[in-house]
Amino acid sequence: MSVSVSTNDLALKLLLAAVPEAAKALSVDSVADQLSQLDLDGQHAEGTNAVAHLLAAKYNSELAGTTDAEQAEVSQWMTMSARHGPVERQTFAQTLNTHLAQRTFLVGNRLSLADLVAFANVHPYMTSLTAQKRFAVNNFSRWFDLIQHSLSADALAKAGIQLVEIDLNAP
Repeated sequence: MSVSVSTNDLALKLLLAAVPEAAKALSVDSVADQLSQLDLDGQHAEGTNAVAHLLAAKYNSELAGTTDAEQAEVSQWMTMSARHGPVERQTFAQTLNTHLAQRTFLVGNRLSLADLVAFANVHPYMTSLTAQKRFAVNNFSRWFDLIQHSLSADALAKAGIQLVEIDLNAP
């Protein structure tokens, strides 16, 4: 049972750090310029989302959603968060801002794979925003701050993610 994690795959690094049972049970290798891959119990998965789903199914199934509808929504948010580039990130942040107006987490009432993967994927974008721009997407910023503080400092450090100072007071 082994997982190869791409050096730039913050989402899987974070998931492995947040679910220590997985990291302990697997042989974890870091690979450059390749998709992340997982071989687990005779199954093979390639790519962040596929590997994350398989890890969750084995080590913490609630992360992937407890109903078919939640599982579909988790997949949707994970896929949407994987878009790269400043325009896509800004659009995704605005979409999340609207979605989170009446919610705490992306799916259901608890932390999910969608939250972990989306958080890791938008972390570089959030670090680039000014306080004023963060305030303009206050629901997104509130969610981001909640997720980063829901994880242990050790998990964030193992994933190579630093805390981002979020001030939700008007600038």
